[in-house]
Amino acid sequence: MSAKRMMSAVAVLASMTLVSAVCAAPASALSDVSVDARANASTDPFRTQTISDDTAADAMPDNPDAALPDQVSAAIPDDATVVSEDHAVTADGELKNITTGETVTDPALVGTQDSQPDPLAKTDGESFIPVQADEVKQKVAANGGDANAGAADAQTAPDTSDTQPEQTRPNDSSKYDQPSQPDQSNQSDSPAPSDSGNAFNSGETFDSDEAANSGDVPDSGNTSDSSAATSGTAKATAEGSVRLAALQNNEYGAHWGSYNGTAAFFDASNSLFVQQAKGVIDVSAWQGTIDWQAVKNSGVEGAIIRIAYGWDNGFDNQALRNISECRRLGIPFGVYLYSYAYDANTGAAEGSSLVNLLQKAGVSSSDLGYPVYYDLERWTWTGHEVPNDPGTYDGIVNAWYGRLQSAGYNNLAVYSYTSYLNTALNSGNIHSKTRWVAQYGSSMGYTAFPTNDRGWQYTSKGRVNGISGTVDLSAFGNKTSTAPVGATGSVYRLYHPGIRVHHYTADAHEMSVLVNQRGWVYEGIMFKTPTSGQPVYRLYHPGIKQHVFTLSQHERNVLSKQRGWIYEGVAWHSNPNGGTAVYRLYNGSNYEHFYTSNRNEYNIRGSQGWTKEGIAWRS
Repeated sequence: MSAKRMMSAVAVLASMTLVSAVCAAPASALSDVSVDARANASTDPFRTQTISDDTAADAMPDNPDAALPDQVSAAIPDDATVVSEDHAVTADGELKNITTGETVTDPALVGTQDSQPDPLAKTDGESFIPVQADEVKQKVAANGGDANAGAADAQTAPDTSDTQPEQTRPNDSSKYDQPSQPDQSNQSDSPAPSDSGNAFNSGETFDSDEAANSGDVPDSGNTSDSSAATSGTAKATAEGSVRLAALQNNEYGAHWGSYNGTAAFFDASNSLFVQQAKGVIDVSAWQGTIDWQAVKNSGVEGAIIRIAYGWDNGFDNQALRNISECRRLGIPFGVYLYSYAYDANTGAAEGSSLVNLLQKAGVSSSDLGYPVYYDLERWTWTGHEVPNDPGTYDGIVNAWYGRLQSAGYNNLAVYSYTSYLNTALNSGNIHSKTRWVAQYGSSMGYTAFPTNDRGWQYTSKGRVNGISGTVDLSAFGNKTSTAPVGATGSVYRLYHPGIRVHHYTADAHEMSVLVNQRGWVYEGIMFKTPTSGQPVYRLYHPGIKQHVFTLSQHERNVLSKQRGWIYEGVAWHSNPNGGTAVYRLYNGSNYEHFYTSNRNEYNIRGSQGWTKEGIAWRS
């Protein structure tokens, strides 16, 4: 907004009585200001959920996008584990074709005695939650299929022990090779940004009443393919009014919405999973060369990057580029390592190998916006037997943690899926470290999260601009509202539901007092700011009880010397060459200036009557 227009606004307001305004000045200035009460939206205790199969009749249990086979071979034991649409692994570690019962020997799928296979090769890069074979058989039978195919033939078949069985499908290992590393010589040259929509949420938050009554649901710009994640609609719950935005939800009703003025994720029955929620993707070489600028413009707020699997296998073919691009664009990221460990020694080997890769990539603990995750799943590796008891896994996890912690990486966590956490990983030690869980259904069955922060990988069929094909989507956030203190250089965004205005501060103490004592809702860290650079000035007007932040010395001087604004000093610094643009808008109705680093949110507010004032600064 120009200084001239701002002066006019102040002149008009000089004759107005602002009975409900709240000063967003430093916390010490709020002690004598009467504020409206926060919206009275209570949070029910987290309810224990039972594991249920929400999938369609023709889908694999726990995997709504994996096709149920027409038959299961009699050679597949009931206690085998189905690990993909086509494969099951027996208790002794043998991988079999689920319909023919033939043993799979392709090294690309099962590895060799001395080398581990890419775990995603069995599913062509898509996530699959392993499930017991007897569950698959029951569902096949209920669906009219043959759950014991070939049993009669096996009883009458002649002895063919000396003959070579005919291959029913080509043993073409090239299909399963990890995608190759593309030429990265121009990896920073991203295509033009896309404004077609947000992959997870609009970036706009509402108080509870406004959310419930809003008919303005921004278009997410997501695919309408029924196999992809679906969109929500507005409804109310016993926990208070909830607005379900037009977002990528999952196939069975788990959905995004708004709670206590922040983005939130709910199960299908509208029970809150997390508030202060962030939409996060996890990626590997199987997503190919990602256009990270388009991903960021879509509204993705974090990424978990596969760095490797097992030990001594080197980097995932896209890991270094994915890390570099997230750094360049300011996208918070974490990493994960898929485990092939079978005892404490191999767990330690995976820890040492991972430390070496992190150091080669130049990733320090302070670089990570999300944890380093230890991905524990039912694996298949020729000549090796997967652990099946919690005691063995305790030793593996403790050894892995020890190697990472001794190297200075302390933000660590376990990732797995609900059924495995209830069986082979059913240990208090492991549960105390589990903060990210995969479950593709209407609700989250795992309830033993040890911390307030947690993540739910809720679909493997997400669609995000910048990524060809599908990608896993997760909701990360807090069960109860918190006001965490970020690292030095964090700029916090707050919202007051009583007066419906935002405030921004780099002062962690101010943020904490406003949130914990003054009714403000913490909305997260908006962007990171350098310790030096061009100053961003902060001013406050006691008449209209609003703040303004500006990079312009001229605007600062005119407002502070001629128009009654109080100059409060340098709020933070900007980087004119930074990759994160911070946009400024103005609302003539309540004289609020609004700042956002989310271009999609900037465009949505602009379409709702706010005046778009362009880029205020870069960070």
